[in-house]
Amino acid sequence: MSDPPAERPDNACALDLAQERNLLSSVIDQIPDDIVILDAQARVVDLNRAALDRLGGDREDFQGRSCWESLSGFKGICEPAADVEQWEMVRKGGRSEQVHTVVDHEGQLRYFRVYLYPVMASSGALSHVVVLRRDITQATSIERRLRQSEKLAAVGELSTYVAHEIRNPLFAIAGFANSLLRSGALDEKARAKVSIILEESGRLDKILKSLLNFSRPTQGMEGRFDASQVSSQTMELMGLGMQKQGIEATVDAAPGLPLAKGDPELVKQCIINMVKNSVEAMPEGGTLVLRCYGRADRVVIELEDSGRGIPPENLDQVFNPFFSTKDQGAGLGLAMTKKILDEIGGAVELESEVGKGTVVRLVLPPVTAAEDVDVQAHAAPRHDGLWRAGANNKEEA
Repeated sequence: MSDPPAERPDNACALDLAQERNLLSSVIDQIPDDIVILDAQARVVDLNRAALDRLGGDREDFQGRSCWESLSGFKGICEPAADVEQWEMVRKGGRSEQVHTVVDHEGQLRYFRVYLYPVMASSGALSHVVVLRRDITQATSIERRLRQSEKLAAVGELSTYVAHEIRNPLFAIAGFANSLLRSGALDEKARAKVSIILEESGRLDKILKSLLNFSRPTQGMEGRFDASQVSSQTMELMGLGMQKQGIEATVDAAPGLPLAKGDPELVKQCIINMVKNSVEAMPEGGTLVLRCYGRADRVVIELEDSGRGIPPENLDQVFNPFFSTKDQGAGLGLAMTKKILDEIGGAVELESEVGKGTVVRLVLPPVTAAEDVDVQAHAAPRHDGLWRAGANNKEEA
């Protein structure tokens, strides 16, 4: 009769268990997505390294606390009262998947794909929930850019057709209205009505011009300019209107900036669009700062205002053609700005917080010494330091 197999000592089993636990913890910590383990009451049991790095702090700072109260940006994700239908599905063993948006500390909108995985006990009741949150901001941005390119192509083609078809009858309407005003056969009431026809015809013509300009290639790669000079000239141009509205405007330019690529008139139009939006966001006055500085291998023109700010749900729509929260205008200003910057190899960045203000950046490619251009021959005078209204910025050669 053979001897029964020897039982393993308890300390050996405990060692194997500790090794397996350490291995599992190491694997989870190597995953770049945020992973949070909750109990059945949505209290934090554990977090991986990626979540801790994003949130800051130690595990002990979060363990035992409600997920939506202790984890920044997780409100609405792991909150049973906020999404009853989702948590009912999880409690029954079903997996949940959703896209969640968060405005970060810099006022930028970030996209996360969130998965909830239930862990069921042997009794069939919910034991734990694994929350996996993946940052998909970059992938979402690329997807939106592709859709935006297709949309812009369609909008450009349609805009050209519509603008040409409407302008012909519009010229006839405006022409006959002018003839009626000059005829002298109208009483005051009739003249007032014909004047309204002319005003509205003029407003429609401006919208049609915007459509045509938007549909045409900008050829923004041609030219080079001094960002400080263009910024100062633009603020001087709009300075009087801002003063009347009680807006304090300054330009702060860093010294030694390289020339930037692009058509200076187109970039000036971009700045004007930005300034107009900021002015409209500060009807009771405020502050407006236009900064010029270098960032890595780019020249940045940054406009910061103290206006109303943009709601988070509108942040990813403001660059869409025809999107506007205002009663007047075609909603093409920021769309045109983005189009111009895209064509010169630059970018537009937007940060905003409701009640605090908005920051818009034009990120421009610089002129480099490796290019086959005589940079010195095209160099404009430098404009460094703080800009003041009425200052003479020209220098003798």
